[in-house]
Amino acid sequence: MDKALNDFDKRQRAVVQKHHKLANGYITKLNRNGIYEHKPIRRLPLVSLKSLLVTVFCILAFKGLLIAGLGIEDYAARLAHLSQGSTVERAGAWLMGADPASEWIATVLGALFG
Repeated sequence: MDKALNDFDKRQRAVVQKHHKLANGYITKLNRNGIYEHKPIRRLPLVSLKSLLVTVFCILAFKGLLIAGLGIEDYAARLAHLSQGSTVERAGAWLMGADPASEWIATVLGALFG
């Protein structure tokens, strides 16, 4: 009896999952046996706003941590050296350039850690 109940739950979860997928749109096709089947439309997931904001915050926090640890003069010297390199290094120097938000994070971290 327990195995039958587990099998039923498994089938029910599969039906509910297919229902959720079909609720976002579907295509009806005729398979080779002559039976109509509904297939969900596959959509590529877009980057969510939350993940984008978390990524930006992490980059700013990392830059602030580096500025607090190295000091603004040493950080600027390292960026100047990096901006003389290859295209990828110049892009990294542009991305890691000091901005007001990362400088503010550096002052907060500097006050917190000494």
